[in-house]
Amino acid sequence: MFQVLFSSRAEREFDKLSAALKQEFYIEFKKLSENPFLHPQVRKIEGTKFGYRLRLGRWRILFAFFQKEKRIEIVDIFLKKGRGDYRKRKHLLG
Repeated sequence: MFQVLFSSRAEREFDKLSAALKQEFYIEFKKLSENPFLHPQVRKIEGTKFGYRLRLGRWRILFAFFQKEKRIEIVDIFLKKGRGDYRKRKHLLG
C-alpha cells in the first residue's frame, strides 16, 4: 500500500471541489494507493522522471510516484482545458 500525500497547491484545489466530486476523488485515491500501475486511467507524463497523471472525466490529478519510498505525492488537481495544461505544470513534478 502506498502513502498518498498532498502538496499545498493540490490541497487548496481539492478544498474547492464539491462534496460529490471529493467523494469520487477519494475512491480514486484509494485505488491509486493500492496499486497505481493497475489503475486504468494512470499515464506517465513524458519528460518527467516521476510524473504521472490520473484522469477522472475532464479532471486531471498530477502526481509524483516514488516506488522505493512507497509514496505518491499529489501535486496538482485541475480541469483539463487544452494541450498546454501539462506543459504549464511540468515544473511541479521536478
